[in-house]
Amino acid sequence: MTRRKVLSGVVAFAITGIFLWLALRKVEFAALGAALSSARLVWLIPMVAIVYFDLLVRAVRWRVLLSLARVQPAPVWDLLKLEAIGLAVNNVLLLRLGELARAGLAARRLGIPAAAALASVAVERALDVAALLTIFVLACRLAPGIAPVAVVRAALLLLAGAIGALIILAAAESSLAPGGFAESRLRRWPRVHNFIEQLALGAAVLRSPAAAAQAACLSLLLWTVDAAVYWAGAYAFGLGGLMDYPRAVLTLSWAGAISAIPAAPGSIGTFEACIVSILHTFGAAPETALAYALFTHMTMYLLVTVTGLVFLSREGVSLARLREDVERDA
Repeated sequence: MTRRKVLSGVVAFAITGIFLWLALRKVEFAALGAALSSARLVWLIPMVAIVYFDLLVRAVRWRVLLSLARVQPAPVWDLLKLEAIGLAVNNVLLLRLGELARAGLAARRLGIPAAAALASVAVERALDVAALLTIFVLACRLAPGIAPVAVVRAALLLLAGAIGALIILAAAESSLAPGGFAESRLRRWPRVHNFIEQLALGAAVLRSPAAAAQAACLSLLLWTVDAAVYWAGAYAFGLGGLMDYPRAVLTLSWAGAISAIPAAPGSIGTFEACIVSILHTFGAAPETALAYALFTHMTMYLLVTVTGLVFLSREGVSLARLREDVERDA
C-alpha cells in the first residue's frame, strides 16, 4: 500500500471520527435506544421500493446516455446490475472508485468502449448536480423560509454552473467528434486520437435535444423520488409533522452536498452529523434525529451494498480483484 493511500485513509477516517463525535455529543444512549425501538418498520416497505426504483431509473438513464454513442444497446437489467455494483464499491472502498469500476466492467462485459462509458458517467454526474439543485430551488419556492435566501442564491449560481458545464461539454463534443477542430489535429497521435474519439462518443447524447431532454427528465425523476426515502423515514419515527416533502428535498440536498467530504466509504459519520444538524433546526430531539439518520442511512446503505456485492460475485469478480483492476486502469 502506497504512502498516499495510507494518508488518504487516515484523513478520511479522522474526518469520520470528528463527524461521529458531532452527531453523538448531545445524545443520551438510553434515549437513542428507545427512539430506535420505536421505529415503525412498516415504512421500510416504501423505502425499499424507492431504493430499487432508483436503480431502475439510473439504468434507464444510462442506456439513454449510451444510445447515441454508436455502441450496441445494452439491456437495462445489465446496466442496473452495473449501477448497483458501482454504488456498492463506493460504499466499501475509499476514493470513490465505484464509477471507474462501473465503466471498466461495462467495457469488459458489454463491449462498451471504456472512454465512452467514462464520458457517459461524467455526463450523469453533471445531470445529477443540475437535477438536485433544480428540485432544491423548486422546493424553496414552494415552501419559502425552509432555507436562507443566501443558500437559495448560492444554489441558483451552482445550477447555472452545472448547466454551463453541460453546454461546454456539448460544445467540446462537437469539436472532438470525427472531423471536428480538435479531432482533426490529433490524428498524428493515433492512440490519443482514438481515446478522444471514444470520449466524444460518450457525450454524443448532448447533441440530440430529444435524448438530452429524456436524460434530464429521468434525472429529475430520480432525485424527486429519492427525496421520498427521507419523507417515509420521517413517518417511521413520527416526524411527519416536522418534515413535509419540501423539507425532505432540503434534507436530501444537504446529505448530497455533505457526501462530497472525503470521509469513510458510504459517508459514515458525515451523513449522520448532517441529518442530525438539519433535523435539529426542524425541532427534533437529538436522540430522535440520530435514530432517524441511522435508520435511513443504514436502510439505503445495506440495500445498495448487499445488492451490488451479490451482483459482483455473480460476475465472478472479487472486490479485491476489482480494486486492483480499477487502480491499474486508472
